[in-house]
Amino acid sequence: MTTKTKKKSKVNITSPQKTNKKELSKLESEALDKWKKRDEERISPPKFEKGKRENEIVPKEESTLKMALQMMETIGSSDTDFFSTMLSQATGTLFTGDDEKKANFVAAFMHGLKPRDEMEGALVTQMVGAHNLIMSYMGRAMVPEQTVDGVDANTNRAYKLMNVFLKQVEALSKYRGKTVEQKVTVEHVHVYGGGKAIVGHVEGRQTGGGDKDRK
Repeated sequence: MTTKTKKKSKVNITSPQKTNKKELSKLESEALDKWKKRDEERISPPKFEKGKRENEIVPKEESTLKMALQMMETIGSSDTDFFSTMLSQATGTLFTGDDEKKANFVAAFMHGLKPRDEMEGALVTQMVGAHNLIMSYMGRAMVPEQTVDGVDANTNRAYKLMNVFLKQVEALSKYRGKTVEQKVTVEHVHVYGGGKAIVGHVEGRQTGGGDKDRK
């Protein structure tokens, strides 16, 4: 699959046919407003379509600037080679579906994880790949008329990859500076009638390579 960096396609949740509030309950209307607000606060991920050449996909967005902004929001980098390579690597872990749908799924997945730089872009690419392989092995485990050993082999691989995925989530959180180590220093100890009170000093230390204040 080749990705060429060149109409923006997005689910229109404001369409009258889909969002006639007279047909919605209060809870449904609130949910709609919540998702509309989220949609309006961030640039959408890039969408792709089949190109003129075989196995070629091209962005639907015709504006180079808008496409660049979508790309940066999706991969955390302004480098087109970095983006196209990461997109290609992630879609390579999907074994079913046409290239257009695979690219759109991967881009939406990456975009949702909000990478802020190349390190996070590489990590979310690996996370997408791990997820795709997990689902692939789980699907293989459901294939009928296979041996018990075959089912076990596929489920075990899926389980191992689930652990990898959890470690990737942890690594991303740590890099972003969300992990806080708590250190307790006991300065004074007072024992009262109930034999309980302890007064200590708590310090929070930020860990990870990320910048806590970056958004």
